[in-house]
Amino acid sequence: MSTLRLLSDEQSNRIKLFYKTGFPIGIIFILAFGIPLSIVTLAFAGIIASIAMLILITCGIYLIVKKRNQKISHALEVYQYGTEEEIYFDSIELNYNYQVNGRPQQIINIRCGNELIQVKTFSDKVCNAFRLPSQKAYFYEQYPEIVLPSSIFYTTINDKQNPSQKTRSINI
Repeated sequence: MSTLRLLSDEQSNRIKLFYKTGFPIGIIFILAFGIPLSIVTLAFAGIIASIAMLILITCGIYLIVKKRNQKISHALEVYQYGTEEEIYFDSIELNYNYQVNGRPQQIINIRCGNELIQVKTFSDKVCNAFRLPSQKAYFYEQYPEIVLPSSIFYTTINDKQNPSQKTRSINI
């Protein structure tokens, strides 16, 4: 049986910051193609079809935001009701078959007892959280896809996913 942990405002904010991503690319995609498509639908098929298209766009945005908020609420529940176990950092692999902006997906291998857990991410924030040699992590049977490392409670979490970077180009 799992124990109940009290969740302070600071811990709640740190969990939310850890699972918060930037502006979801799915919403940008829906807005970039959905709004012009609904305008074209209005011109050729009429107002009823255009309203139906706008309702579909709204439903798509709602589902994306709901999924994000659901993951955060599950992580909060994992902290409150989950078990605390020791995890050990094993290695980081790169998956070149799956790339975003030319950057390969990072696979963090951690060990919990005899089990190997692979965390797949593109975020440096997630890599830094799991990179400690050993730390406590929270697990909950209801949400096996969530592993909450304890390092997020005592390390600095940058609110921005990727810090701004200056690029200098020199022509010779």
